[in-house]
Amino acid sequence: MPTHFTIQTFAEEKPTISGQLTRQSIAGKQEKNFSKLTKATNQEIDLSGIVKIDTAGLAWLLALFEFAEKKQIQISYSQPPIELVKLAKLSGVDKLLPISG
Repeated sequence: MPTHFTIQTFAEEKPTISGQLTRQSIAGKQEKNFSKLTKATNQEIDLSGIVKIDTAGLAWLLALFEFAEKKQIQISYSQPPIELVKLAKLSGVDKLLPISG
């Protein structure tokens, strides 16, 4: 199983994050990927391709949300893996994570 993640962006579709969103995979890639994911003023990001996430991955998603807010961009996350939902509840940040439908 790959130990990295990818971001796929298509002109008319919402961006998709796939792979492992973990401490090892996110190191040093924050600004570049945040800019890639915040091109529209209202952005929904599909998380259905995430196969593994840890607390660092959760923190990365929260930091992306904060980055977008500072740029006055509204983002939401759709189709989160159950592992993310459980981790957010255990960490007490489930109310902070903008998850849609």
